[in-house]
Amino acid sequence: MKIFLTEMTKDGITHPGPNIIAESVEEAKAAAESNNLILLGEFKEIFIHNDLMSYLDEQLSDKVLH
Repeated sequence: MKIFLTEMTKDGITHPGPNIIAESVEEAKAAAESNNLILLGEFKEIFIHNDLMSYLDEQLSDKVLH
């Protein structure tokens, strides 16, 4: 199973959405659409640097982290 990140907009404000646990991006897209969510991508890893937390999505990023 994979973890997919989502977001949602309410009253013109974008908020983090629930994570979707699914076997494939196709299943995650269907679940997101059914729940009026925007699928952001697959969760890969969390990086913490200078008290800031971010995640790496290899499919959406061309950056090389060393």
